[in-house]
Parts: sequence; structure tokens; C-alpha cells
Amino acid sequence: MNQAPPTPARRQSVTAALRWWLGFSFLVLALAWLSSTSQHLSPNLAAWQEWQSGFRRLVETYWLLAVALTFVLHTLLAALGLPGASLLMLAAGSGFGAALGTLLCLGGCTAGATLAMLGSRRWLQPWVRRRHGARLAGIEARINADGAAWLFSLRLVPVVPFTVVNLVAGLTAMRAWTFTWISFVGMAAGTFVYVNAGSELGHVRQLADLHSPSLLASLAALALLPWLLKPLLHRLRMAPRQ
Repeated sequence: MNQAPPTPARRQSVTAALRWWLGFSFLVLALAWLSSTSQHLSPNLAAWQEWQSGFRRLVETYWLLAVALTFVLHTLLAALGLPGASLLMLAAGSGFGAALGTLLCLGGCTAGATLAMLGSRRWLQPWVRRRHGARLAGIEARINADGAAWLFSLRLVPVVPFTVVNLVAGLTAMRAWTFTWISFVGMAAGTFVYVNAGSELGHVRQLADLHSPSLLASLAALALLPWLLKPLLHRLRMAPRQ
């Protein structure tokens, strides 16, 4: 008897499960390799401890300056579309902890994204309107109809580059406040996962700490975050529009 072909939903479910197991298998293999080569990590671990201690002393001694610099630097990276935000989030978690580090990085990233959007609206939008007015009108119509959900989905699972989203949003009539709060909420989960991983790495003092459940859970969440968020994103897309 011939079996019915799998439905698209079934294929997506199988693909998601396969990706999850591949990610989990990669994590297990990486830990096995780490265990087998741990005797070679002592010099690097000593250097890490020295750097970590110095970094913490700097943060404790110049706390307000460190807070301000972290926020401003993250704002500049986001506004100018420069690389390094992931490393900064890990460092912020190591120096400030998960809660304050997340607040600083999330606030700076949101501020930078808003500045980039407003800059696009101020300088890029007039040129685009003159050259591609009809095409921009079509984009604006779609954004006006479903702009909030579109922005939230791209902040939650960034399949489109961060800087591109900021520039495209600036070409539309989306309110700056709407762009800001949706960006803040949409980026919260990803920012926390990165900063929390940095916070757990900051607690590493010996080789045994590399196998602690909290660190392994943080690294697993970091690796599997896009796949973990996809079911939520699918549910939001399937929700009826009012």
C-alpha cells in the first residue's frame, strides 16, 4: 500500500528535530574533545584567570565609567553596524553579571538601532523617495499592515542582518517609539543568552568549572537559541490578526 507523502508541517518538524540533534551531538563531541585535551589547557586557563581578575578589578575600581563605556560602546557598534557586539556582550556578562550586563547591552543596542533608523529616515529616505518612490510606497504599505510583527520576528530570529533592518525601517513611516520598544523586547532573549554565557564563563576558575551544569546549559542555549525560538515565531505568525 502506498503511503501518503509527508505534509509540509511534517517535513518542517522532522527538519527541526534533525537540526536539534545535530546541534546536541556537536556539543557532546566538543565536550568529549575538551575532556580528552584538558591537560593542555592549564597555561591558557592561567592566562584567562589573570585577564579575568584584572578585568574585574577595573570594573570594580571604575564602576560608573565601565557602565557608561559599555553602554556607549554598544550603542556605537549598533548605530554604525560594526562587528564586535557578541564579544562585548560576553565581556559585559563577565564583568557585570547577567542582570546588569543584559540591561546595559540591550539598552545600548536598542539606542544604537534607533539612531541608525532615524539617520536612515533623515538622510537616506529622501533620496530613496526621489529614485524609487513607487517601490517604496509598496514597502510602506506592507510595513503599515504588518510592520510590528515583521520587526519583532526579525529581532527575535535575525535572519536579516541587523543593520539592514534598521535602514529599511527608516525608509518607512513606522513610529520611532514603536521601532524602539519592539526592538527592545525582540532582542531581549538573545541578549540575555549571550550575556549569561559571559557571566558563566567569568566564574571559571579551574578545569572542572568547564563541565559545570550552569555553564553547559548557557553554552547549549547559546548554540540552540535560533531553533528554540522558531516555534514561538511560528506561533506568532499563525496567530489571527485583529
